[in-house]
Amino acid sequence: MIKKVTVLGLGTLGGFLCKHISELENIREIILVDNDVVERHNVVNSIYRYKDVGELKVNALADLLEDDISVTKINQKFIERKMNLPKSDLVIDCRDIVCERLGSIDLRIYLSQRILILDCRKIVRNIHEYAGRYAINLTSNEISKAAFFAAQIINSDQLEPMRKNELIHRVNLDILGSVVNKEMQKTLNDKVDLIYDLTDSTNRLHSIAENIKPILVLSKKQDIPVFIGQKNITIERIFRTMPEESRTKYEIIPKNSLKGGADVISSLLTIVKKEGFKNFIVSVRSENGNSFIELLEETGAA
Repeated sequence: MIKKVTVLGLGTLGGFLCKHISELENIREIILVDNDVVERHNVVNSIYRYKDVGELKVNALADLLEDDISVTKINQKFIERKMNLPKSDLVIDCRDIVCERLGSIDLRIYLSQRILILDCRKIVRNIHEYAGRYAINLTSNEISKAAFFAAQIINSDQLEPMRKNELIHRVNLDILGSVVNKEMQKTLNDKVDLIYDLTDSTNRLHSIAENIKPILVLSKKQDIPVFIGQKNITIERIFRTMPEESRTKYEIIPKNSLKGGADVISSLLTIVKKEGFKNFIVSVRSENGNSFIELLEETGAA
């Protein structure tokens, strides 16, 4: 199990990736490696804020990560075989510099146009070192979702065979929300390990990505009621005036039963399947001190 991760390069993709990795249940420590500072143009499509401009990226990003993990900050330029990294379970390269890999890096993650690439080759020879650049048509939301998907692969059973066989996995961002590579699905053995290991049914859960973290946090605190929105029955009425009836209007996800994004998806899919595979918008809400998940049928209206 991966508990300690080193990330080289804290730019657009690297910043989002660190944030999503820090939210994984098993991660205990992240080592941040970058010698750059946050510039104003970085804010447009990255995780950084305007107040971070001028700050070292290692410091600004550390402030954005989960409080319950240990963060080691290394404000240096990584040069393989000239810089010794602290020991970790996984070294990820997210730098925008394409250079030779000589065995220290376990996984290189980058975006090429609208393709997310996860490259587990250990030895890569390049004649020239050059700087990369993300396509201008990628929004911060798309980059964040790509990083979220990469984090789920890191947290899944798929990473080890990818590393062992030094495989390259490519995911088209345009189909990330609806299709997963067939070869990867075969190895899943019908287990939902990835947030975007999507079947048609998973696509029924709109806004699921941004609600994974709040749901996992809530699961640590309590049993989670899951309400399915019904016509003429509002959450307020259920909580305020219909306590007996409310017991039949929701399902319960037991406390501490959700360990990651895959568990959230699996649990919610089990519930919505009873509704005939309709489209639902997922949200985490609170009324009168009661926190819960609400699934509202998506009708296509704005």
